[in-house]
Amino acid sequence: MLDALPSTWLPGPVNFVVNLFEAEARLENHTSETLYLTAITTTYGEPRVIPQNIAFRQRDIPVGPQGVVVLQYDSADLPLTSIAVCRKDDDCRLLPANGSGVYTVKSYDSLERLDPAWQEAIRSQPVHNFKSLMITAPSLVCILLLSSWLYLNRREKQRAG
Repeated sequence: MLDALPSTWLPGPVNFVVNLFEAEARLENHTSETLYLTAITTTYGEPRVIPQNIAFRQRDIPVGPQGVVVLQYDSADLPLTSIAVCRKDDDCRLLPANGSGVYTVKSYDSLERLDPAWQEAIRSQPVHNFKSLMITAPSLVCILLLSSWLYLNRREKQRAG
């Protein structure tokens, strides 16, 4: 259940436990084109996309020319193996993880081609993370209902007084 919630929504002590193994990979795009990034792990044998809880995009996260993006991952359960760097769906390259947390792409063509199995793993993952919406919507409804109740209660007291 806790993995379905963005960690920033959790109360203090629980938030600390959930974030205990959270790590980040900062990628700097020094090229003149927009690149699309996907964090990959091979912890469970075959390549898997590491879902991003920081945005609605789980894969193909755009980074503009001379831009920077930060990918998050769980260093204990889903350690970063590589970052798939793509121009389009069919044109992807591989940037191996080196543990530094900071990666730079100076030339797209200097990266090695992505294995077709890895490309298939990326395509099998949905682009958008609708879990966040499914959690956010009921939360907003609860806040709306509470606010409405407080407003109507205060209005009723003003009429009575």
